[in-house]
Parts: sequence; C-alpha cells; structure tokens
Amino acid sequence: MTSPVRTAVVQAIADVEALLERLRGALAAIDGEATVDLGRQGIWTRGEVIALWERTRHLPGIRALFEITASRVGERVTFGELIAYSGLDGRQQSNEHARMSRIAAELFGAKRWPIENWQNSAGEMVYRMRDEVATWWRDIAH
Repeated sequence: MTSPVRTAVVQAIADVEALLERLRGALAAIDGEATVDLGRQGIWTRGEVIALWERTRHLPGIRALFEITASRVGERVTFGELIAYSGLDGRQQSNEHARMSRIAAELFGAKRWPIENWQNSAGEMVYRMRDEVATWWRDIAH
C-alpha cells in the first residue's frame, strides 16, 4: 500500500519537473530561440539538440536512430526497422539508447530525447522525429 506522503512527494516531483520544462521554454523564448514541445520528451531547443548530438555522434546506433527518423520525418520507425538499418544487434542498439539517455540526464537533468519514443501494442519500441528537430539535426550533422 502506498502511503499518502509518498504519493504527495511523487506528485510534487512531477510538478517541479513540469515547471522546469515550462521555465526552460520561457527562457528559450526570451532568448529568441525556437522550441519544439515533444510532450513526454520535454521542450527542446536547437542548442540542446546540438549538445546531445555532440556527445553521442560517435555511437553508430545513435547515428542510425537520428538518420532513419530524420529521413522519415513524422513517420513511425520501429525498433526492428532501426536495427535492420543500423546493422547492430538488438542488444547493442539498446545499449546505445541507454547511453544516450544517461548523457541526456547529465546534460539536462532528465533522461529525455529529441526523438519521440513509445511502445506499440505489440511491445516493440517505436520512434518518430518531428520536422523541426530533423531540420536542426541535418544542419548540425552534415
């Protein structure tokens, strides 16, 4: 049984995280920087995408994730499609995703990606990149 105190603390943490995201977005707007709201993945700026890419670009699975989702903007890309594209086995691809999450946490205080991700009804991971993020990534990756 969950205690009311624990429930209140969990909710307070969620509220603080939501406030932090809104403040980041407001700061970016004040600075004149464009933002994109990726829902669960938070509000992203071009500068944040650059910072994450610079720290993860050496990982072939992450490069493949960015490449395939940027080439199919707005479309769903399954984990199976991703590993076929990357040529890595599923375990290595997953390990690199975990690495990117750790790097994001170091940089931004949360394990968030500039690529939307979720599990489909079959339990397979699905990824989608928004047009704004794809444009930023193409500008910095090439």
